[in-house]
Amino acid sequence: MIQTRLIVNIPDERFRTVNGIVPKTGDLVTIDQGFTFHDGKAGCLVHFVNSDGSFEYEAEVYESELGQNE
Repeated sequence: MIQTRLIVNIPDERFRTVNGIVPKTGDLVTIDQGFTFHDGKAGCLVHFVNSDGSFEYEAEVYESELGQNE
């Protein structure tokens, strides 16, 4: 399981939330799978799970929107 932090806010159209929690800069997310966006840039699907293990959101992010792996 690879984790990293978001270094930017993710636009509304690129995430799905479960309980109203939205992605924010600094969130520790888990990388799921990589893909290529329509513009040809590298991206990946990430998930945010809170401290009690509840799934809160998934987001499609550009690799450039992620920090170093933790």
